[in-house]
Parts: sequence; C-alpha cells; structure tokens
Amino acid sequence: MHLTDYRALLIDCDEVLVDRDSGIWTALQPLLESHPGALAREAVLAEFDAAVRGLYPRFSELGFSGLLCFAHRQLAERLGLKANWEEGMSFARSASTWSLFEDAPGAMLYLRKFYRLLVYCDRDAEDRDSLCERLGIPPEDLHSRAINPLEDEAWLLANTLQPEHIMQVSKASERLQKSAGLCLIRRGPEQPTEEQSADFHITSMADLVAQHQLSLRR
Repeated sequence: MHLTDYRALLIDCDEVLVDRDSGIWTALQPLLESHPGALAREAVLAEFDAAVRGLYPRFSELGFSGLLCFAHRQLAERLGLKANWEEGMSFARSASTWSLFEDAPGAMLYLRKFYRLLVYCDRDAEDRDSLCERLGIPPEDLHSRAINPLEDEAWLLANTLQPEHIMQVSKASERLQKSAGLCLIRRGPEQPTEEQSADFHITSMADLVAQHQLSLRR
C-alpha cells in the first residue's frame, strides 16, 4: 500500500511526537547530582527503562505518575543513591512538561488534512487535555495503551474503520498490530543491528510529511 491509501494514523506519543528521553534525563538531574561519578545518558536511560518495564504489569494499580515515581526510586537504588517519595513524585509530574520534537506540531498540522490522527500513550487524566491541545487533536483521539483501538471491534465499527485502514507510526515494533500498516521512525544517527520489518521507514515526522507529498505526486 501507498501512504495515501490509509485513512488514519495511530501514532506513538513518546519518542515519536514527545521527546520523552530528553524530558526524563532533565528531570533526573537533581537525583544524579548526588552521584560521585559521571554517568552516561544512554546507560542511565536504559536502567530507567528496565525499571519501567518491570513495573508495567502494575500500571492499572499505579497509574502513570505512580509508575514513574516507583521507577525513579528503583533507579536510585540501582545507582546506590537516596531518593524520597516527594522527589519521586516531583520527577513523575515532570511528564506534563516534556517537550514536543521540533517537527511534531507542523507535521501534525499537515497530516490531519489527510488522515484521522490517533495518538497512543499513557498519561494521567489531568494531563490529557493539555497534551491534546499541544498536539492539535480532540480528546477522543488520544488512546490509552491499556486498550489498543486496533483490537477494539466496537470502536472500529463506530468509526467505520478497519485495521488495514490504519497505519501505525512507532519507534519500536513491540505491541504492534500486524493487520495494520507500520511506519517505523528512527530519529538520530544510531544504526540497528537488525532492520525491523515495516511498510515504511522514516527519520522524523518531517520525513513522513515529505514522503506523503511524494506519494501525492505519483
């Protein structure tokens, strides 16, 4: 299929539209300042992500802020540092200030002329409206990771969509629905050891816009 064949995009919020890693790294600085040695950014983020993955089965119990708060505490323990709950919650609330990638607002403005834009992410209820406003989408198009819209038959029927009408835009292939199209984004110069199978590969949301414009000319 061509890019112009899809009717909707299901876009991962973090690391596609929102610069999650930079937001986490910045918010971790008060904790890391007490570490006696220099710590590599990628190593710290990898440790943090490992803590998040381990806690994710408890997401329904913890919520998004709770997940980040517990991950912050576990990271501190792994690094031999001390952190109290107040510091953990302050870190967790930083999620509301994570910045968008520079190309995200313009790309969303362009793409919504051609697609229904669905954004897939975890956020606390009090942060969802402001995130929707920043992304330029209605609240009903912000979908929690607890429910994959591609697997929700009632939602698909109500919105006259089929999974094959939808292209996923994601940084990673985990949890992706094989019956839908897939566009993998890889920002930055890092090269994967093994190329993941996808219908399209892009380096930024601006690149997706450029590829769509080329498809329109075909």
